Amino acid sequence: EAARSDTDILTVIGIVGESVTFPLNIEKSQQVVNIVWNSETSVAFVTPGDPGTAPKVSVTHQNYNERINVSCQNYNLEIRNLRLEDSGVYKADINTKTVEGMVTTTRRYSLQVFRRLGKPKITQSLMTSRNSTCNVTLICSVEKEEENVTYSWSPLGEEGNVIRIFQTPDSQELTYTCTAWNPVSNSSDSISAQQLCADTATGLRTRHTGLLSGLAVLFLLILIAPSVLLFLLCKRGQGRIFPEGAFLKPFRKNSDAISKKTIYTYVMVTRDAPPTEGRIYDEIPQSKV
Repeated sequence: EAARSDTDILTVIGIVGESVTFPLNIEKSQQVVNIVWNSETSVAFVTPGDPGTAPKVSVTHQNYNERINVSCQNYNLEIRNLRLEDSGVYKADINTKTVEGMVTTTRRYSLQVFRRLGKPKITQSLMTSRNSTCNVTLICSVEKEEENVTYSWSPLGEEGNVIRIFQTPDSQELTYTCTAWNPVSNSSDSISAQQLCADTATGLRTRHTGLLSGLAVLFLLILIAPSVLLFLLCKRGQGRIFPEGAFLKPFRKNSDAISKKTIYTYVMVTRDAPPTEGRIYDEIPQSKV
């Protein structure tokens, strides 16, 4: 029994939910005895059918049940309804009969399974505006991020999912497009420069309006507070002519000066009874001249 091994590994690309075929390139003149397929687990065992009929396929692992098909012309193996976990290295041992005896030929394949990419999403971050320049960081992403996804931006020609844009009034007509790629698909999304700077300006106006509103409220409080305080003080003192405690203070105006200016009046009273001398003293403050 002879053995032949193809050292080259053929890369096969598949898409989730679709089918992939491993080509064996077996010629019609070759007499196939059987083909054994293996990956991380056993996959299938194939033997020729009766003349004019399809080969007989025995699936040897449950993961491949009802998903394996073998071509009756060239024994190519097809896996249907691909899954991400189908990715890996596959090996086919092809046993053929020759005049020299049984010969085993081994072929290897690297299966890579990918999803078709959905439309990417562009989000904005770290927006600033200064001196009529709009500075925006753009982030491009796809749902269910996987390996082997690359990003490019046009018209900038940059790669990577994050870019920073310095937008001036002269470049308002530009449109930035992010394209996401993987080995089986690509998809794009775009955003206009006018939209970017409009969003930034809106944010700045909102912050400016909020600041002015806060200052206006503070100014009103400064104006109203003294009036409210004065009103409360007046309400508390309502009904009193003199301040509280005014009558508790003795009147101590310069008594010496008043006594010096006192005028005494002598009054004589005449009655039928025997005259009795009576005197009434009255203090009349002398008004200032």
